[in-house]
Amino acid sequence: MSEAELYEQGSVFLANADIPSAVNVFGTLEARFPFSTYAQQSILDLAFAYYDFGQKDETIAECDRFIDLYPNHPNLDYAFYLRALSNLEKGQPFFQEILGQDVSKYDVTKLKEAYDDFLLVTNRFKGSKYAEDASNRLIFLRDSMAKHEVYVASYYLKRGAYLASSERSKYMLEKYPGAPATKDALIILIESYNKLEMIDLAKSTADVLTQNFSNYSYMLNENKMVIIKDNTKKDVIEKKSFFNLGLF
Repeated sequence: MSEAELYEQGSVFLANADIPSAVNVFGTLEARFPFSTYAQQSILDLAFAYYDFGQKDETIAECDRFIDLYPNHPNLDYAFYLRALSNLEKGQPFFQEILGQDVSKYDVTKLKEAYDDFLLVTNRFKGSKYAEDASNRLIFLRDSMAKHEVYVASYYLKRGAYLASSERSKYMLEKYPGAPATKDALIILIESYNKLEMIDLAKSTADVLTQNFSNYSYMLNENKMVIIKDNTKKDVIEKKSFFNLGLF
């Protein structure tokens, strides 16, 4: 069979959801006609088929293989984009959409890998048809990873690990400036400094909070600890109110 005939046969198998047979045919295609146009396209076709059938690990493996073999291919942007999508979906809990679970509470390793790939698409392939979607997904991923850092910081705060909660909050503020989770990170940092009796740092952090979020103010209590007040509410925000913020 010619390379075109092998490719056509493998494509028919993919269309019929017979991935094992397609793998065999495409493997033969690559062995007989290595680096041919059809062999190159067969890797991308197989990667998409794996993705379409929910086999994200296999998708990533095929994308990696294509990227390694053909670093200058005109469809390289697609390989990075498809790998990013697979990492993104692997980073989200299976029941997230059904149960409304928050992705920020889970391990974000795959989300970071997806972020790096989407960032590469936007920076390296600015004219790509995938660039705009990649850019939009970067915003979602950045906000999710920032929220994850706040969740971890709040976990440490709840368990009395105040140094860890302060460091995690500072990391979030430095790594993801301007993210929607900034307010919660500042509040956790203030509470952490209070518990560590670093009142000057608590006050300076409270200044940052009130300058950027006009509905907040603060005062010192009888123990000279910083107390944050949300002026849209009647009650002063103390430790128990972190539960109301959805941090625990």
